[in-house]
Amino acid sequence: MEQLNDIQIQDFLKAPYASMSSNELLGHFQTRNGVQYLPLSRGTHLHVERAEKILKHEFDFNNEVHQLPDTFDWKTNPSLDIEWLILLHKFYYAKDLAGAYDYTGDDTYTRKWMELVSSWIRNVPDGFINSQVTGRRLQQWLSAYHYFVPGKRSAAITPSFLVELFRSVHSQTLYLCEHLTPEGNHRTIELYSIFLVAVVFHELRESAWLLDFAKQELLKNMEQDLLEDGVHRELSTDYHHTVLKNHLRVRALAVLNGIALSPRFDEMMNKALEFSMYVHKPDGLIPAINDGDSNSYLSLLKKACSHYPNEQFLYVVSKGKKGTPPGVRSKGFPDSGYYVLRGSWTHQPYEDGLYLLFDCGPLGFGSHGHYDLLSFEAAAYGHSLIVDPGRYTYSDESAEGIKWRQLFKSTAYHNTVVVDGKDQIPYRRMKPVGPEPRASVKTFATADGFDFVQAQAFSHEYPVVHERTVFFAVPEYWIVTDRLHGEGSHTYDLYFHLAPRALGETTLRSGTTSTWVDSPNLLLAQPRSPHIQAALDMGFVSPQYGVKQEAPIVRFTQKADAMAFFHTLLYPYRTAPPILDIESVAVRDSDGTCSQARATALKITVCSETEQYSDYLFLAHEQLLREYAFDDIVCRSRMLFLRKDRSGCIVQLQAEGLEQLRIGSTILIEGTSVSRRVSYESGRIHLCTPDRTLRMDLDHINGLSELVRVNHI
Repeated sequence: MEQLNDIQIQDFLKAPYASMSSNELLGHFQTRNGVQYLPLSRGTHLHVERAEKILKHEFDFNNEVHQLPDTFDWKTNPSLDIEWLILLHKFYYAKDLAGAYDYTGDDTYTRKWMELVSSWIRNVPDGFINSQVTGRRLQQWLSAYHYFVPGKRSAAITPSFLVELFRSVHSQTLYLCEHLTPEGNHRTIELYSIFLVAVVFHELRESAWLLDFAKQELLKNMEQDLLEDGVHRELSTDYHHTVLKNHLRVRALAVLNGIALSPRFDEMMNKALEFSMYVHKPDGLIPAINDGDSNSYLSLLKKACSHYPNEQFLYVVSKGKKGTPPGVRSKGFPDSGYYVLRGSWTHQPYEDGLYLLFDCGPLGFGSHGHYDLLSFEAAAYGHSLIVDPGRYTYSDESAEGIKWRQLFKSTAYHNTVVVDGKDQIPYRRMKPVGPEPRASVKTFATADGFDFVQAQAFSHEYPVVHERTVFFAVPEYWIVTDRLHGEGSHTYDLYFHLAPRALGETTLRSGTTSTWVDSPNLLLAQPRSPHIQAALDMGFVSPQYGVKQEAPIVRFTQKADAMAFFHTLLYPYRTAPPILDIESVAVRDSDGTCSQARATALKITVCSETEQYSDYLFLAHEQLLREYAFDDIVCRSRMLFLRKDRSGCIVQLQAEGLEQLRIGSTILIEGTSVSRRVSYESGRIHLCTPDRTLRMDLDHINGLSELVRVNHI
């Protein structure tokens, strides 16, 4: 390897290091103290197995393997997927060579790392592909460096290579400063890389300036990219954690090296970590929303606990074994539009808890948004039941000739309603062009015994407004109601994507009142209607990039003029499904007319081995409340839910926006202009008004004790 002269060294090092020879520099970096790096994991036999393939230039990225020649062109992509070439340039495989060296002490792996790094430096210009690739590469190079150099580790490291490495790191870092991605997760990756170089290599000529630059820009980037509710603006569950990971590394390096960060940095980090806590499903995985994979970031949340001690974080990380459960069962993140409905934090076993994530937000900044407004994921009893299929690929091309990227981004590949076979916005692989669809939340209520979310979405592709309501009868089941209204006649397809484990285990059947879909741990039902056709289709779910698995799709279709409804009951169960029916109940206005467009009532009958009961769910669809009657109930309310046991006694009652309630001949609440949130369960009433919350015994509401079964706890 060609020896670099002292003048070249002076180009990127400050005094006194600029006057050292390359041999002296190597000795300095092998033995220096005072700079702390992140803890290194020990090498394993798995690193050796993977490194052996790298020795032969056999690269496996995204489950696609290519054998490159001994001397290969770094700029030529052997794959149809640009992501493959990107991963080649990111150098993630450096950790396998470093880990193999750590495990064996064999300098063969050191020399291969040096060979690949030198080859890249001599053949590829700074900034090739894009800046975030540069940032990732710097992170991987510096990680491998700490296995090979500090502490007189590898004898194979030569002075000339070390100088060559430093010169390139210096050049690439300055390139990043001048070519930062304007915003998004890429910018975070790039800024952390600048911070890392400035901290680890304070010998560089511009290290002090680089550190100040990185600190200032990181804070500005957080202010720009993290919404007020703590969610990253790209609205990808995966990339939210990518950003968290990089910011957490900044915090860790700052602590190790005595570098002060702004209190605002920590304030925003705590908000972002809170979203991570809520978004993890009981099984420890996150929903694969907006270019995500089915990953777990509990280990990241655990690392965060050392810098941001929080008993609630610890509770989630340990799956209920340590710490304190969060005080709020279900939580909305209104700026991002994510609403997490959870049955209980204290469910035992923890993994069996009920969970639903409702996506009521926009597509998100950048190119990662899928066309999924008002979609959701649901999990229970240790399994994901209704899933987001994921991303699969970033490439528009495939060997099969199928446009997989377009398919996985499409509205039909999410758990929502497709209008006239159209996506919510025309497809583009990257950032959408033109007016984007909009989503907004009309109501979010959570109380003892229920969660209630009401949202709507509008697309410029068709003159139809989609309103979706999710009601959670805690901790038992969900009811999803879809109301579609607009001009003209339209065809509506409602999709539910099941997990791969449901393949071959899902059946469709119909009865007098209901249509059911039976699948593992989930009974899905709708009121039977001559206007709705049910079908089972075949699709795919991608748990990680480049991997797809066959999975069933449940589809309900109807053609309607002006107004259409779907009412879907999602009943999860542990071992055996209950016997249940769901049917629509006629709703009457005060003048005796009946209009489904204004209000809906459903009756759900459940029979299990131990109990039998009838549930009623009433939903008002108009903003202005009026009096409605159904069965023996008269009410004026946004939402009303009540449960009657087999003898007809009320054992549960929940309401949102309740102004009037009469059951049979008994007036429970007189007509008033004050909206109430009411929750009755286990012999206690929770009555919420705009200015206060009251907990009271049964007798404090007129006549209720005459209708309910008293069961004080």
